[in-house]
Amino acid sequence: MLEGLKLASTLVAFSTFGLLFFANSAFIHARMKEFGLLSLMGVSRAQLMGLIAIEGLLIGAAAVFSGLAAGLLFLKLFFMAVSAVLQLPQEIRLYAGPRVWGQTLLVFGAIFVLASLVSLRSVATKNPVQMIRARRQPKSFPAISRWRAALGLVLVLGGYAVACFPNRTVLALSMAPVTAMVSFGTYLLMREGWILLLSWLRRRERFFYRPGPFLSVSQLLYKVQENYQILAGVAVTVVFVLTAMGTIVTFYTLLLRDQLANNPIAIQMTLPAGSDLPAAAARVEAVLRKHGVTGLTYRELITRTATVGADGVTVTLIPFSLYAALDRPQAEALPALRPDEAILCYYFYPWFPTPRLSGPSAADLTVGGERIPLKIWHDHGGDLLNDQPTDYTLVLEDGTFAALMARTPAAERLPMAVWIGPGWQDRALRQALAELRSDYPDGGPVALSSKLEAYLGVTSFVGTLFFIGLFMSLLAFLASISEILFRLFTEIEDDRRYFQRLAQLGVSLRELKRLALGQVAVVFFVPFGVGVVHTTFAMKALSFIVSQPVLHHGWMAAAAYLAPYLVTFAGAAELYWRSLRAGLKARAAA
Repeated sequence: MLEGLKLASTLVAFSTFGLLFFANSAFIHARMKEFGLLSLMGVSRAQLMGLIAIEGLLIGAAAVFSGLAAGLLFLKLFFMAVSAVLQLPQEIRLYAGPRVWGQTLLVFGAIFVLASLVSLRSVATKNPVQMIRARRQPKSFPAISRWRAALGLVLVLGGYAVACFPNRTVLALSMAPVTAMVSFGTYLLMREGWILLLSWLRRRERFFYRPGPFLSVSQLLYKVQENYQILAGVAVTVVFVLTAMGTIVTFYTLLLRDQLANNPIAIQMTLPAGSDLPAAAARVEAVLRKHGVTGLTYRELITRTATVGADGVTVTLIPFSLYAALDRPQAEALPALRPDEAILCYYFYPWFPTPRLSGPSAADLTVGGERIPLKIWHDHGGDLLNDQPTDYTLVLEDGTFAALMARTPAAERLPMAVWIGPGWQDRALRQALAELRSDYPDGGPVALSSKLEAYLGVTSFVGTLFFIGLFMSLLAFLASISEILFRLFTEIEDDRRYFQRLAQLGVSLRELKRLALGQVAVVFFVPFGVGVVHTTFAMKALSFIVSQPVLHHGWMAAAAYLAPYLVTFAGAAELYWRSLRAGLKARAAA
């Protein structure tokens, strides 16, 4: 969990640096004419760069301190909401000590300084005339680098091939290098692939020489050339977000299945030998009645341990009647047992494929000095006791079990009281268990365990991890959308001039709107689509690692994030068109 949070923090830092770098670059590019005029008025290059650096530091300081204040406020609200939703026994504590402040100021301060210094290159390498004419420089036609396209394709397809390799060891070891391969390949293909595709469309004369394609394809060629870094960064961020959420959902499902399969008893009490079992059971029954818990059936279990096979595997003996009465969703129970048969039950591992029921095989059961030959079936559907004294349980036919226990000395008997049934999901059971815990604390002579506590343990741990992952992924997702919006609206003045020329050439307002919305759609949905494809292969690799299909978890995450993405796209497209149209009207009036 800690490693996952460190990785998420690193991704947020890199996303922040990318956003600030492109924001500063666009900000400086938009003010190039101003900087050129200042240079002509006698401001030296050093003074100009110092002015820009001071502006950047002031903006960065304001952003960091306002972000810290807002972060503390919303993080407290976030922890309160998580604690309430997960019904945690106590609220998650918010730690905001000097170390938190120091690390945040250091990391984000360094990011602001580094992004500002890198973005100063464009000012340092231009003379005043170039600065004044920077926004009116003609754009060169996009050139295709075939070796970059080939390298990007090889890297992406190579990553896909490794993701489809059905070996969990190979996949686990190659996770980091494959992530780097696909990320770099996406960066290369986002430019070269799109330019190749759009150039191919330009050569299709019957398609290209129509009003819509003629305008949109030509404009997209230049848009992609200028924005491919942002598109690639957004695509990679989408992959990390969707894969992280899909992975969290996967492991939540697996851990929940693990706990429910290996804790089949609603309430289990294990007492020391010679204890008064009826009195202890009566106390539990009284507490359950007090809190109105229903749907549970009490069974008394007096058992013992024994050994099986030549290796002397230690097992706990269980009668078949209890085995058949348990709710074990991952098991495939036998209809009945003969006196010479038994079932050896194993812990259920949801991430390892094993047959649920196999056998039988011949082995001897050793009880004391007595050896009993048996045909043993093997059940991999989970443990039969919540807190069992041995790693395995052996199910015997009821008559055989009763005969063995009748010959067992009192000192070797293990008294247990168990309650089984669907009542473990009763809300009142939580209060009943809390009262019982005061009577039978952990570490005492009486061991108390329950299916509900195992379930709540998983939901509390993974649920907290899920909410933290959701919070971090939302930050990364918002940063990606912010990059798109910032880039979209920093170029609005250039787009207005372009659309003004098209309007003067007779292009209708309806056609202009279609062109504008098409460009916004490409900028929004191309990286999202690429991210979904990458996520599909990442979840395919995870399917091999956990030995079961989990592709749908990644697609569920994509569908969940698509809804706010569509809302953002609709709002951005409408605002973008209104800004363009207002500029067209203003220029027409002038």
